Amino acid sequence: MRKLFLFFLFGFFLFFFVLSSQAIVGVKLQELRFGILRDQLMNYELSSQTLRERLKQMFLSKDDYLTEIKVNILESGIMNSELQETDIRIGYRDRLGLAVINFVRLLNFKPSLELEEQQKTILRLQFAFYMERTRKFPIASKKYQELEDDNQNSLSDEMAFTLLHHGYCLVMMGDRDRAFVKLTKVRDLFPGTHYAENASLLISFIEENKKKKEDLKSKSKKPEELAYSLFQSGDYEETLRTLESLPSLTKDQSYIKARAMEELGRTSNAVQEYIQLVKQKENRDVAVRANRRLLLIGNFYQENKSIVAFSKAEAMRLGDSKAAENIEEGKSLVLKPVIIEKILSSSSSETLSKDERQEIENIKESIKLSLNEAKDEETKLAEVVTREKIPEVKENEIPEKQETKTKETLFKQIKVKLRDGREILCDQFHVEGGLAILKLGDFGLNLPLDIVQRLESQNKGANFKIKQSNGNITESSILTRTEQGDWIGKNDKEPIPNSELKEIWF
Repeated sequence: MRKLFLFFLFGFFLFFFVLSSQAIVGVKLQELRFGILRDQLMNYELSSQTLRERLKQMFLSKDDYLTEIKVNILESGIMNSELQETDIRIGYRDRLGLAVINFVRLLNFKPSLELEEQQKTILRLQFAFYMERTRKFPIASKKYQELEDDNQNSLSDEMAFTLLHHGYCLVMMGDRDRAFVKLTKVRDLFPGTHYAENASLLISFIEENKKKKEDLKSKSKKPEELAYSLFQSGDYEETLRTLESLPSLTKDQSYIKARAMEELGRTSNAVQEYIQLVKQKENRDVAVRANRRLLLIGNFYQENKSIVAFSKAEAMRLGDSKAAENIEEGKSLVLKPVIIEKILSSSSSETLSKDERQEIENIKESIKLSLNEAKDEETKLAEVVTREKIPEVKENEIPEKQETKTKETLFKQIKVKLRDGREILCDQFHVEGGLAILKLGDFGLNLPLDIVQRLESQNKGANFKIKQSNGNITESSILTRTEQGDWIGKNDKEPIPNSELKEIWF
């Protein structure tokens, strides 16, 4: 009887060992796959690069609209791809493996592994970054704070990103003391990283501008000079307070006032000022700069077809059509956001636990509240458009001139279709490692190659050239990804391996 008991005990432990081993391998593979796809989706290093460019523009070249377009294009490719493989589904066997792994990690005083929590964190990070890049800084700041509170003891990339970008949002909101705390934390917790480099850059800007502000006040400058200096140093709240103390404003000062309001996220107030400056006849230079801001706002930050149509017409009147064309060209490379639709249209799977389904619903509710806050600004903007008697352009309406130009520019362009259905036009398509680099004129967009599904010529009578890494060049009007992940042209018999695709152009 004892031997039988020992035999069953041995069998049980053997079965548990085999099952646990398989479960641990499964979890580790999920962790590895998720980590690779997470890095591909989030692209933290590129986000640091674009943040540096935005900081340079903010403090050194505020009216360089071409750089601003390039930054917007780059930012649209960060955290804005639909990779279904990042949707983790933990089964009963995976939970066993996760429990074993976390027990061992606990014995070694290591934090537990929480794949599902990481997935939720990424989802919220995507939303916060979308709010940040569309200049809705208070909403982004609120979401970053929630993420920081939920990951207080973490030293992950997500935590570094959260602290750094929260600090940036606080700087833009004028709350530089809190920003300094966040950025110092990044520098101390993540030394030697691109996060710490950017944090140090922002800290130096804060300290330098604080010193400049004290020097300016000690020199007793006139309010007119002080306002301009404060604006150049990025202190937008103080800029507005100084301008409000003046009995009247020149056109240049009114422009500075509008720019300060725009940088602080008060878009509707800024737009009203810009429209007035565009309509005035005394200062053409100010009118041109104000009109470019309207073009950028209407295309990138607070999409509004009425403002775009008005500012395009004004650009022609002011002799600044090239700027309007550049902004329109850059806009065509900006990826439409998927994060909002992804979250709100997702259903709570029955395979998830009750707590997990509730968590997803809580995230949805939080996003809906944030979107309602964002819509308040849209409503105010619509009221400005009506008040300033800007002709209304409906959602599906395309102005005649814009439609004609679009048809002309389709010649010898490549339509790139992504797996989630989004489409982008470009005139060159390069591949570097796992990245697809789309070029259109002077602008470029980077995105994960794996999300590209199909390329086709916009001109039905023209083939584009396809270059492989071995130097072979073929031609086709269509290139489609196969189920195996390779590429095949319209008349090709053999597919092109994904790793061999190098360049496509006319």
